[in-house]
Amino acid sequence: MTLLSCIGKKSIIAEEKQIETQPKLLFLNYKIEKLEEKKTISLINQIKTDGKLKETVLSRNNTTIADLECIILDEDLIVLDTYSIKNPLKKTVEFINDSGEFEKKILDLDNVQFSLKLQLRPKSKYVVINEITDSEIIKHITTKIE
Repeated sequence: MTLLSCIGKKSIIAEEKQIETQPKLLFLNYKIEKLEEKKTISLINQIKTDGKLKETVLSRNNTTIADLECIILDEDLIVLDTYSIKNPLKKTVEFINDSGEFEKKILDLDNVQFSLKLQLRPKSKYVVINEITDSEIIKHITTKIE
């Protein structure tokens, strides 16, 4: 006699429900001023909204002297992202000269407003803006993300 037994196998999987949050965008508006080679940066406002960046507007790790560096930190001050911002006080304008040819001119401004549009990670808590100089990195402003 042979006894055959069939046992139904059901895999039991504990499903964790992940809380899906909408991706967030963070808009930061700053003002930079230059007085006698010393620069100051101040926050105008910050706006947080639902959304996702189609593409990265800011470049990563491509800073040169006089550019700004944007660093995103978590609550433990661990770097999450780093972006390069071309010097906002140097504006390049193109125009047609008297000869009908395109010409470029670089304007050296004393003050200007600039904006950052960032994809906000869930653990992001601070945004730090530094200035890159030939001898050091100058920390200008730390903004707490609200």
